[in-house]
Amino acid sequence: MRIDKTAWKEAAWVFLLSRLVIIVLTYVGSGRFPLAGQAGLHNCGLSLNDCFLSWLHYDVFSYIGVAARGYTSARDTVFFPLWPLLIHWLGLPLGGSVLAYYIAGLILANLFFYLALVFLFKLVSRAFDAHVAQKSLFFLAFYPYALFFFAGYTESLFLLLILGVFLFLQRGSTLDWWLAGLCGYLAAMTRSAGILLGVPFLVVYVQSFLLPDRFSETSWRQKIAAFAPILLIPLGLVTYMIYLGYTMGNPLLFSVAEAAIWHRPFVPPWVGLYYSVRAFFVPPFPNVLNVMDLSFTVIPMIVLVLSWRRLPLHYNLFALVMIIFPLCYIQGTTLTAVPRYMSVIFPLIVGIAAWKRARVDMLYLAFALPLFAYNVILFVNHYWVA
Repeated sequence: MRIDKTAWKEAAWVFLLSRLVIIVLTYVGSGRFPLAGQAGLHNCGLSLNDCFLSWLHYDVFSYIGVAARGYTSARDTVFFPLWPLLIHWLGLPLGGSVLAYYIAGLILANLFFYLALVFLFKLVSRAFDAHVAQKSLFFLAFYPYALFFFAGYTESLFLLLILGVFLFLQRGSTLDWWLAGLCGYLAAMTRSAGILLGVPFLVVYVQSFLLPDRFSETSWRQKIAAFAPILLIPLGLVTYMIYLGYTMGNPLLFSVAEAAIWHRPFVPPWVGLYYSVRAFFVPPFPNVLNVMDLSFTVIPMIVLVLSWRRLPLHYNLFALVMIIFPLCYIQGTTLTAVPRYMSVIFPLIVGIAAWKRARVDMLYLAFALPLFAYNVILFVNHYWVA
């Protein structure tokens, strides 16, 4: 796939600026705020090692554990295999230690995020224009939860594969349909929500081949050749299920562990919203993080409604199912981690950028940038963010 130099350049300056801001915030935040549960600081000026390890906590440990030892317990199976496998492949030549896998995760997360920015610029500049694409890059890189595109989490890889599906569908040759299916397969091997990429695939297929004004323009052979790759998307999940069935005796172990160990059973999508709103009126009242979780669950919904007429149908429907999906697997009665799961819903960012009003841009930046800095500082000091 040929990508022009403009996409590489536009992505490069946004990527480098956002990485620089994160590094500065890591340095400043470590020297001004205490670690979670401790009175002392881990000042980067006194210990570069502590500063470097600021991003080594929470799910990073889980991915490193799977990368190093494979799936040794049911608890680990909720972490889908592609990301730890990539960490393993890069970390092993670096020494195969915890530190090596940690470094591998940081390298891969940032590499994939840069490529995701390149893909996003190419996709949006063709669907809209270069100005909307430029704003989309900046808005995404400084989204309040964009810190997870820096840490060794799956967000960067998952976003890259999502954008790959949309970009190849936009191109539309026979090979592109298969490449879109392959990206969907890999996305479903990265996170369970990857199977939702079947939605935009099916919408674009119907628009390209089955509408009355398009149906007679293509042969049945072309229709079948374009449709067949959609089967690759659920196959990603099936591949992981076959592996779990063969190695651990239960192909649905990840789902069992999600409910029994991580306390995320399937519930109707309105349950978490109900309890989060209810917490404002029933003591003990919600803390700041609960307020943030609710805010960044509701705000994407509002943005989708306001942007619906500005975006293509497959963007809208994909965003809709991606909002609903994590709401069906909430932790207890909270919206914990839901904002992080929604950070990869790029149509919401494009919808804001497509408004083409200076006031909207200024409002977004005034709202997003302080929260981005706040979340980075919380995270590097080992406070839970999402």
